[in-house]
Amino acid sequence: CIIQPRLAMEKNDNNELASKATRDIIYNAAGNALDQILGGAGRGGGNSNEPLFVLDSTMVAKGSYNVRPIFLYPNHHDENQYLACYRDAINKMTSPAGIASFVAEPIAAVTGAEHYNLMPPKDANASSVLVIDVGGLSTSISLVSGDKEVLHSLSFPFGGDTFIDALVSHLIRNFDGFQHEAADRGLSRDGHSPLFSKPTLSDASALQRLYEASTHAIHELSNKTRCDINIPYLTMDLETRQPKHLEFGVARAVVESEVESYIRNSLVPHLESGDIALSPSFPPPTTLSALFSSAIMSALEKTSLTPFGLRAILLVGGGARIPLVRKSLKTATAVLAGDAYANNTDGKRLVMLEGELSEEINVIGAALWGSEGN
Repeated sequence: CIIQPRLAMEKNDNNELASKATRDIIYNAAGNALDQILGGAGRGGGNSNEPLFVLDSTMVAKGSYNVRPIFLYPNHHDENQYLACYRDAINKMTSPAGIASFVAEPIAAVTGAEHYNLMPPKDANASSVLVIDVGGLSTSISLVSGDKEVLHSLSFPFGGDTFIDALVSHLIRNFDGFQHEAADRGLSRDGHSPLFSKPTLSDASALQRLYEASTHAIHELSNKTRCDINIPYLTMDLETRQPKHLEFGVARAVVESEVESYIRNSLVPHLESGDIALSPSFPPPTTLSALFSSAIMSALEKTSLTPFGLRAILLVGGGARIPLVRKSLKTATAVLAGDAYANNTDGKRLVMLEGELSEEINVIGAALWGSEGN
């Protein structure tokens, strides 16, 4: 199961409260997953202070399981803060304490890709792997050594949800039932909006329906160049008191333009003013491919490596299935290392996973990493 207790930690300044919130999230999510896989009574009314994972099979009680847990954690620049909270929370759910293992997501991704023989052979002169993990909320770029150690990692707020937010904003601006709200809430015609500012509406139900339809549309646009969005009775015309229905045709190119507008006008200025440095060797990015080029070069510069000193560039994560992400990374790789590298004509150096495996590879890799005795 994939869970994000990090969000609970960010909302609690008190370490004890953060640990408790994290423990509750993990207890319920992991417990319910185990119930589905192994059978059980569910977590309803369960006590997260009781052990969920018990190593001694003779000590297993109702609501606990004889399994050794392996937890993935994001390799953010502040990972030690989160990892310490993960360990504290999870140790209170294991018997004996300390039986849980922890593995960074990029290390798990490499382990999983190796298991499926997706990686080129190891080379003494090119053993490190650059892992690009495009998740829902953020993208992480990590350099993993041949010895499975993370040499450097950076992340920025761009992911699959960026496409959904962009489409929702586009619909709000272009549906005449919401024109007054688009103007009131700073959603301009050119797509500019403050960083981290999700689209909002006074009608929460209408906003929820827009998000549901947009999520489905983004999934559909991963396989098609155009789709239709139909939401009946979305809102009410205040003058005629008649219902208004949204019927909208959306092209993939329109969504991609919205996303690159966000990158150009909001994300890049934010990165340039913050702690995440883009490469000084490149001009400010105006497209996703240029952003990938600059971020990858920044990671390489920090470790004195070149693309040719890498065993592979590995693209994973749910957002890795989005066509613009795949196309942009291929373009970025060609800029940095040439067409032969990007097209894999000189060996399979650019590894972009297909289908559900792109999402599941981290979890599979973590299980394999744990089974190897780590």
